[in-house]
Amino acid sequence: MNIKLSFIFILVFPLINITQVFAQKIYPTSLTTINYLDSAALKKYHKKIDTHRIKIELNHITGIASFYSANLDGTMTSTGEIFKNSKYTAACNLYKLNTLVRVTNMRNGRSILVRVNDRMHPNMLKLGRVIDLSSIAAKKLHLNSKGIVKVALDAVGYSKINPKKQ
Repeated sequence: MNIKLSFIFILVFPLINITQVFAQKIYPTSLTTINYLDSAALKKYHKKIDTHRIKIELNHITGIASFYSANLDGTMTSTGEIFKNSKYTAACNLYKLNTLVRVTNMRNGRSILVRVNDRMHPNMLKLGRVIDLSSIAAKKLHLNSKGIVKVALDAVGYSKINPKKQ
C-alpha cells in the first residue's frame, strides 16, 4: 500500500509544480510582481538622486513633494495633454507615465491619489524632490507654508483617466 502511495506522490508532485509555473506565466501581473518604477529614468538620473533624502523601494518612494506654479496652467505635459491645476495630476521622474500614485503626507497622514502625466526637471532630484503635485492635490494634502512636505509615494496601477475628486 505504501509503495502505491509513494508511486502516486512521485508522479503527481511534479505535475503540481508544473501547473504552478504555468499559472505564474498566465497571471504575472499581481501587485507584488509589477514594477511601476521607470527603470530607464532611474538609470539616467542615478547620479542626481540624493540618497540621503530619497528612499526608493519597489513601488514605494519617500522624499519631498512640492506643487506646480500657477503659471504652468495651460502648458503641454509629457503625455501630450494640457496641464490644469484643477486636476489630480503630478510630475514625477521615477514612475512610468500614467501611473496612479497614492501620495501620503508623512506629517499629518493625509493621502491623495494622483496620476503621473508629466516629468520634473532632473535637478529637482538633487533637492530631494520626488513629485510635483497640482494645486488641488497639494491643498488636499495640506502642504506647509513653504510649499514642500515629506511624503511617501505608493504605486497603485495604471490609468489614462485622472482620479476623481475625493
